[in-house]
Amino acid sequence: MNAHKGIWTALKVLAVLLVPVLLWLVLSHIGFGRVIEAMRRASARAILIAALLYLAVFVLWTLRWQLLMKRKERKSIAALLPIYMAGIFGNMVTPGARVGGEPVRAFYMSRAFGGEKSAHLGVVLVDKLGNGAVFMLFLVASVIFIALSIPLGTAVKAGLAGGALLATAVTVGGLLATDKAKLRSHLVGRILPAIYGSALLRFVRRTFPTYDHFESYVTRKLRNVFGPMAHAAGSPKALAKILLISAVSWLLFYLAHYVLFAELGARIDFVKAAVIVTVASFLGDASFTPGGAGFTEAAMIGLCAAYGVDADAAAAVTLISRGLFYAYGLGLGALCLGALAALYGRRAQE
Repeated sequence: MNAHKGIWTALKVLAVLLVPVLLWLVLSHIGFGRVIEAMRRASARAILIAALLYLAVFVLWTLRWQLLMKRKERKSIAALLPIYMAGIFGNMVTPGARVGGEPVRAFYMSRAFGGEKSAHLGVVLVDKLGNGAVFMLFLVASVIFIALSIPLGTAVKAGLAGGALLATAVTVGGLLATDKAKLRSHLVGRILPAIYGSALLRFVRRTFPTYDHFESYVTRKLRNVFGPMAHAAGSPKALAKILLISAVSWLLFYLAHYVLFAELGARIDFVKAAVIVTVASFLGDASFTPGGAGFTEAAMIGLCAAYGVDADAAAAVTLISRGLFYAYGLGLGALCLGALAALYGRRAQE
């Protein structure tokens, strides 16, 4: 088992190392001089507009998160945005599923405003699920558009469709998991007694003197996590707000890329720009690299080529847009995380 795990880990490390090499080969094939010249053609005004659109996306995501909180517990956008950006940093540096940012947000919400971390985590997970559900709709639409507009091989189209369906299934599964009554019944009836009575988990009985204490603790944590999901799913008004804000934020994200395409003279309409960004983002999220680095850029350049965009313009838009994303996620996100650690780190240690 350990040998298989070691081999799998080595393969993932190899993939992480090979992707930057692949991106370098793609850029070198286009010509670094051509790419740099194309980037220079982008005016400061266009880059500023794209940067402001990116900022609007992060503010909207923070607003969606705020609306999911109970009215009496809501904090201002100014207070929540640094915590949200710290979570973006956590997600960007986490390989694979990139879920490192959610515990970061829950932790600093608890430190800054009180309350249990599990309760804050429940709200954070609903926020992530709502955003993911809307993205899946855009992804499925993008895959259908590609299948109809690009003469790809059957195997490639089948792979894209399979990936989209898998991602949709995961999202639907998350929505079904909000049925906390069934989940609690299954846990209380079968799993929790087995855990408490297990000979291998004696530390559980040392921590909780009676089974009632143990059951009460676990169900409270589950209620904290799944309660916001059930509330959002059971409130059409709240659900509509979440989905609407998510949709608008993604459209602004696509618009930021479209502005850059237009600035560099790429003859591509808004819909195709949205399709390119959606599929490239999905491939980046499905990759092993932190923040999808390498996979996202290579996918964007490849999809641009499929739609006839000049290679130098495609590479320039990709590098500028991803540079802005890294500037916010890694730059601003790291600053916010550092500030939060300085403010609440001492209390955390205590």
